[in-house]
Amino acid sequence: MEHDEEQPAHEQQADRMEDNADRMEQHSEQLGEQIGEIEGDWEQKEQDPAVPGARPDPGEDEEPIPGVNADEELASEEGGP
Repeated sequence: MEHDEEQPAHEQQADRMEDNADRMEQHSEQLGEQIGEIEGDWEQKEQDPAVPGARPDPGEDEEPIPGVNADEELASEEGGP
């Protein structure tokens, strides 16, 4: 990258926006990894009878949380995101 004072303002802004996009993409990947680890940990705890409160009650379906692992087909039928 050249010196900022040699670039037109719109190119400086474009460079800043690209840097922001790169940071956000990296942050998103890190969050995705953390979510995957947490989901795996929870699934493991659900299978462990020694973990109180982690196992769902027999016959009780898990209620979906809006926006979390949403069924895209169902959401589009209901007019959701």
